[in-house]
Amino acid sequence: MTEASLNSARLFGPMARRLALPPWLTWSAMGFALRTTAASLVALYIAFLLNLDDPKWAPMTVWIVAQSSRGMSLSKGQYRILGTIVGAVAAVTMVAFFAQVPELFILILALWLGLCTALATGLRNFRSYGAVLAGYTAAIIAFDSISSPLEVFDIAMARVIYIALGIMTEAVFTTIFAPGAPLQETRNRLATYLRQVADLCARALRGQANTSGFQRLLTGALELDVAAEYATASSSSVRSRFGHLRGASVAILTQMAVAQSLREHLAARPDLDEPLVEKTAVALDAIGSTSPVDPTAIAALRVDVRAALSTTAADCGHNIPPRLPILDHLDRLLEAAHDALMRQALFSDEKAPSSRLKLSFHVDHRDAVQNGLRTFVAIVVGSWFWIATAWPSGPSFIIILGVICALFATRPNPVVGGMGFLKGGLVAVIAAAICNFAILPMLSDFTELAVVIGIIMFATGLAMRNARTAALATSFAFLFLDLISPDNTSRVDAASFLNGALALLLGVGAGVLVFTLLFPSNPKAKRLRLQRATRRDLADIGKTPARWTREHWLSKTVDRLGGQAATNAGVPEKQAEDDLRGMLAALTIGEAAITLSELAREHPRLAKPLKVVLRQLGRGDPARLAKVSRAAARHLSYRINRSDISTRRTLIRAASQLDAIASAALNHADYLREKRAV
Repeated sequence: MTEASLNSARLFGPMARRLALPPWLTWSAMGFALRTTAASLVALYIAFLLNLDDPKWAPMTVWIVAQSSRGMSLSKGQYRILGTIVGAVAAVTMVAFFAQVPELFILILALWLGLCTALATGLRNFRSYGAVLAGYTAAIIAFDSISSPLEVFDIAMARVIYIALGIMTEAVFTTIFAPGAPLQETRNRLATYLRQVADLCARALRGQANTSGFQRLLTGALELDVAAEYATASSSSVRSRFGHLRGASVAILTQMAVAQSLREHLAARPDLDEPLVEKTAVALDAIGSTSPVDPTAIAALRVDVRAALSTTAADCGHNIPPRLPILDHLDRLLEAAHDALMRQALFSDEKAPSSRLKLSFHVDHRDAVQNGLRTFVAIVVGSWFWIATAWPSGPSFIIILGVICALFATRPNPVVGGMGFLKGGLVAVIAAAICNFAILPMLSDFTELAVVIGIIMFATGLAMRNARTAALATSFAFLFLDLISPDNTSRVDAASFLNGALALLLGVGAGVLVFTLLFPSNPKAKRLRLQRATRRDLADIGKTPARWTREHWLSKTVDRLGGQAATNAGVPEKQAEDDLRGMLAALTIGEAAITLSELAREHPRLAKPLKVVLRQLGRGDPARLAKVSRAAARHLSYRINRSDISTRRTLIRAASQLDAIASAALNHADYLREKRAV
């Protein structure tokens, strides 16, 4: 629960106990609806006072950027204003150079929208939204000024002013009425996530965890990262310590990768009774509880594990004792857990130094190219339709078409998203028609207008906070304001309204049709591309290990893990489970290979046998990789009990990682072997 929700609960708690509300009508939803409605009306009033030509864009922007938390609203607002400015500059440039050559103007505009859509596909969070804005803002300004190109700069400046006014008004209302506590909220999220992972790892050591649990919590690291990134927009404290949070996430991901590998080791050796496994599980239970955990307790347990490692290493001969890799995995698991606790402490420490850490995420380049081409073709064909029919509302039709193609291209299912937008548009047309021709003509001042709009938009805000109606209400929120076009001096006439409504509905429908016909969604192909990309990066770790860090590999693979899970619809349950286990095996192999690369750089005497394994990883043959890894592990086992303590620990770590690679490669050879594209 956010701080704003807690404040609402304290304020309205006694009233809530006396007044039973339906499940969808929560106090936080009412607060959001009231706050956003008030902000939009204030923005509209200021636009009227400034005598702006098209004041509707100010309240529309308020509803577009409004989010459930202050950080999300501020983050979206930042990228919206940035995208608007970039789009305005692009529009001014296009009109200045190509206004006299309509065919070339349309091609350049279509190319710009296509490039922005492709770029948005490769970006995350509201950065993607900013790229989309840069595309269709250029279209809006360009088409508004194509009949009077000399006014393009004034039109562009007005557009920026509308957007800035809406963003600033929403930001002020959100800051005052939903201040929140982003640092404390992020701390709580991190603590909760750390406890959940510790509990999962403890259950994994006892053979109680399932594969789907690992998937859920692995992808949870990226959800935590997204929430923290939004918090940075409203908190300098979170922003300066963001690297510590990401460091904790990487340590937690390492912990889960080791726990998954250890789980498979223990499942393969049910006869092995190792008391330190249960002791480690108990230590993880302590982290999973709500009480603070002293990291020194984890460090003390590591001392016991390392003592057992030294004792077991004395028995090494031609083969590695089965107990050795399990003990080393316990050592690495505790090391990662200790690291996560220390990073958590740094994130919570006000005196901790600032920190930055970059993660990597999957980019589907084919998807980006297809989205860009789809938008380009849609704009060209839509423009040809406008020119051929000489339809007065043709520019509005093309703008809506461009918005749909750019905005929904980044969604998992653009057709479903487009249809939801179309439903919201239909409801908005009906509501706007009633307002324009039955209610608004009877009003005489802003107060009356504000009451009518306020009632409708308050209900819309409530619907936006209900999961079942959120998609429809979100599109309705700004389409309704667009269609009623509140103005200082005039009301919309019937012909203009009908043309605008028709342009809206046809534009949305054409966008859905484009998504259906041109490069239709293909989850199976996307699934295979994710798997090929994972195998390709595994091979790249083997070929050029110096390019890879643990945080880059773990974050990118977990991102793909989430993408693979999103394509599970229609996939047989057994295949989905096998693919999930295969992705986890790839995660384990990559993490182990990066560890081997680090050991080879730190200890040149180990470089030769380890580089042989890495080169084999680069060839993409899992059976051969397993064989070479086993041979390298045996080679190192001869030297373990003949070395000094520090070298012995390095040899044990290397042998354990080789054993993990061999086991994962053998158990999941089908997934790791290159498959043909479908």
